[in-house]
Amino acid sequence: TKEQLLDKNTPQWKASNWVANEDSISPPLDIGSQKYIQRYIMAVLYYAMDGPNWITCSEGGSVCNNGSPWLSEDDECDWFGSDCVNGELSQVSQGGFQGNNIFGTFPEEICYFTEMSTINLNNNKVQGTIPSCFGRFSKLELLALTSNSIDLPFPDEAVEGWTNLKILLLAQNLLEGPFPQSLTKLPALEELGIDFNSLTGTFPAFNRDDTPKLERLNLANNGLKGTISSDIFDIETLVQLNITTNFFNGSLPANIGQDFGDGNPLQVLDVGMNELTGGIPENVYNTSNMVNLVLSSNNFTGQIRSDIFTNLFQLRILALDDNGFSGPVPETLSPLSQLTTLALQENDFVGVMSDSLCNATVKGNARIQLRSLTIDCEEVTCECCTNCGITARPRPRGS
Repeated sequence: TKEQLLDKNTPQWKASNWVANEDSISPPLDIGSQKYIQRYIMAVLYYAMDGPNWITCSEGGSVCNNGSPWLSEDDECDWFGSDCVNGELSQVSQGGFQGNNIFGTFPEEICYFTEMSTINLNNNKVQGTIPSCFGRFSKLELLALTSNSIDLPFPDEAVEGWTNLKILLLAQNLLEGPFPQSLTKLPALEELGIDFNSLTGTFPAFNRDDTPKLERLNLANNGLKGTISSDIFDIETLVQLNITTNFFNGSLPANIGQDFGDGNPLQVLDVGMNELTGGIPENVYNTSNMVNLVLSSNNFTGQIRSDIFTNLFQLRILALDDNGFSGPVPETLSPLSQLTTLALQENDFVGVMSDSLCNATVKGNARIQLRSLTIDCEEVTCECCTNCGITARPRPRGS
């Protein structure tokens, strides 16, 4: 706005002053040219996100090992973390393991860049809400804002434009209140990580018609409640589902692990630390791609089928601890077993741990090393168990 351009304390004034009076690009740019406008907007982003205090590649900074410093005379498409398509900014990526100390809110000027396909600012200090004008990013494929201070409301206007968005990462932010149902309508979505927030409401309405390509969904550590929708397990691409540490109740849907004709791709199912009841659905025992199955700290009951390790031969982690399972411990491991962790404590199992399982432990000195085998040693005779322990049960952040 005119007021922003006249106020010397705003990112807009600082950017306009830089591009008009301090930009050392050669030859000088024509005022109003596409490149002039682009460098101005990127300068607005720089000042709005506290660029002078970035860890690396700030203006005049001596440390910039990958790309050019921001606000340098170099082509702006070569500034650190930036890339362009046909000369227009298409990528802002400064979201490494430690981030870049980026602090501030998104200026609306960034929405000028309609070629934008990647925004990765993980592990920084970005604040505020996502601007509704982000809906102009129809080519956006990756939006990664894990470990920032983003909050709600989440603008429906933005989501409606994300017809090509594949990955949305919003874990460890300040999202509080009802789950944004607009996120269940992203047709190209493959991964959503929105764990470690304070979201409430019931299980989001993901289904194979609206999100037919969904592979990975992480809703862990929120305040969600109610029953688990069976619709999520009709999505034929689903590989990982993590809903641990919420308040879900009821039984597991019967269609978990259903055969889609060529098996089921589900590899990770973590429903630990909820209030779920009932037994393990029969289809789960036939999910041959399963790698991690975590049912810990619920109210599950019933016996475990004796062939669980034969059918689920790719299992590496099986956590059934802190439930009401009963009966004998399954006896036979598949010769192809890759099991490394078996947690059975805090249940009502009885009997003796089988030689097949004991021979797979580190104590058994086998090629197959079951590194962690835990059970209630007073109820089940187990000379090879690595632990006899009690399961801790923290509660969700939303409690």
